[in-house]
Amino acid sequence: MNANNFKHVVAVAVFVLLAGISVCSAENRDTHRVSGEIGWVDVQSGKLELNQDVPKGTQTTAYRISQNDTRVTDPKDEKFLNVADLRAGQNVTIEVLDGQGDSVVPKIIVEPLPVSEFQQAFGELKAIDTQAGTLVVEERVRMGQDEIRRTSDFIFDPQTIVVMKSPSSQPVELVLKPGDVVKVDYVMVEGNKQARDITLYAPTTMGTTTTTTTTTTMSQ
Repeated sequence: MNANNFKHVVAVAVFVLLAGISVCSAENRDTHRVSGEIGWVDVQSGKLELNQDVPKGTQTTAYRISQNDTRVTDPKDEKFLNVADLRAGQNVTIEVLDGQGDSVVPKIIVEPLPVSEFQQAFGELKAIDTQAGTLVVEERVRMGQDEIRRTSDFIFDPQTIVVMKSPSSQPVELVLKPGDVVKVDYVMVEGNKQARDITLYAPTTMGTTTTTTTTTTMSQ
């Protein structure tokens, strides 16, 4: 082996050794875990807000996430998900790097949701009371060859409701009015439809030929 080849082999060996050390260091970095409920999540901007119960009420903290660097899994590490699978209302445990508050979250553990918990309703907003926390949505549902309209009443917490605007999925203020086209994610609570988040669509989303159904969102 000549001198040049020897130097090349040594350089490669050193690189591999340093890379291995770097990986081990990354895996052994000190972390702590924080649990709470997702307030809202925006994959495009790489942000997630977590609501935690504290003695004086609810504490909201923002975290950075990344599709490439944030691993999402279930409590038993059996299913590997993606940050795109996260949604408002989910209970999660976030792994945070100690002393690096602005770093991307390396791991999120998602508590499984019952299959039937989250449901969706899509239609025209007929009425809303932001102080009382009530709204009414008229849906268009295809029944065979016929299209029928039905109204659904929802309740919500004005302080915690999440409103997104399509297609950017950016959180916006709770400024909705009758005639808006919306999608409501809700859960059944003591016989009431409790809205957890609302997506606002452009007025042209619903046309005379648009048909919708109420669907159940399946957990991953």
